[in-house]
Amino acid sequence: MDTFTLESEALRLEFAHENGALVGLSAPQSGWRILDRPHLGLSFRLLMPLSEERRNNPVYGEKQRVTSVEVAPDRRSATLVWQGVTSERGGAHDVEVTLQVRLVGRQAVFALTVENRSEYVVETVYCPYLGDVQRPPGAEWFRTFIYSYATAQEWDLWPTFQNLRGYFGVDYPTQFAPWSPGVGAPMSPFFLMRSADQGLYVGVAAADYELVAWHCELRPGYSSSIDARVPEAPTISGKDVATRFAAVHMPYIQPGERRALTPVALEVFQGGWQRGVDIYKAWRDGWMSRPPVPAWARAPHAWQQLHINSPEDELRMRFVDLPRVGEACARHGVKAIQLVGWNDGGAGPGQPRA
Repeated sequence: MDTFTLESEALRLEFAHENGALVGLSAPQSGWRILDRPHLGLSFRLLMPLSEERRNNPVYGEKQRVTSVEVAPDRRSATLVWQGVTSERGGAHDVEVTLQVRLVGRQAVFALTVENRSEYVVETVYCPYLGDVQRPPGAEWFRTFIYSYATAQEWDLWPTFQNLRGYFGVDYPTQFAPWSPGVGAPMSPFFLMRSADQGLYVGVAAADYELVAWHCELRPGYSSSIDARVPEAPTISGKDVATRFAAVHMPYIQPGERRALTPVALEVFQGGWQRGVDIYKAWRDGWMSRPPVPAWARAPHAWQQLHINSPEDELRMRFVDLPRVGEACARHGVKAIQLVGWNDGGAGPGQPRA
């Protein structure tokens, strides 16, 4: 396989010249070979529905031939271009895909641009797309970590793989994060895959409005579905066992439109989840200034939540009674009141709103 490499002291990336697939990814300082089977390398993936009746029309980047590759002399950046792609059910399409990969400090930043000159919408884009994520050497477990509403979520990747979607809705055990009750849209700008003492950080690298979701998939499936056990051998029934990861963009690029997607950064870290979260915090603090905090909120204080109505129209409190409650809170040192009720016909009619 003809390949080229980008390398820093923190990361080494190896790409296939023919199709642009990322066939190797490793952390030289720890010896962790994150991607270690070149034939499972992936580059990108598109979804281009042909019609409402024929929506499942993917473009697999690993099946596309690269038109041009430009590697910087210092081996710290590369630009790959695919001039035209071929989908699984729609044939050839006039869609140009440009991927720029840059090593910036300890990170590898993937920035994909799609120019859609076809008649179809490019709905989703997977990039970066990792074909065979390996756990760190000697790890007793390997799992994900993601911010969720007021807390964090973790799901097992190995030795068990926690499926978050119904078996009837996916082809393989799947994790599409974030997930929490009542929340379907992406809400976390970063994602960790980690063991007890090291991990891989993936996060957005620009303060863009475009949402990015994080997706893991176990192929071809479990060795035992009773306990969600990942196969121990590298193959099962002649199929490669692999855990895929993708940053999933949903840009809905219209015919005639050119779109630069939100860049995504990869970085390895040593330590627990706190070290991974610190990477995001450092990036966030580099561009986002915190608003002034009022004096009353700088010290610990008590607050009270009042549920003034219910979905069954049980009127628990009248608005005219709120001043009396406020006076009582002031006497007893309660600094804030949170009112919870139901909006009639407003945003999310019939749903609770604070």
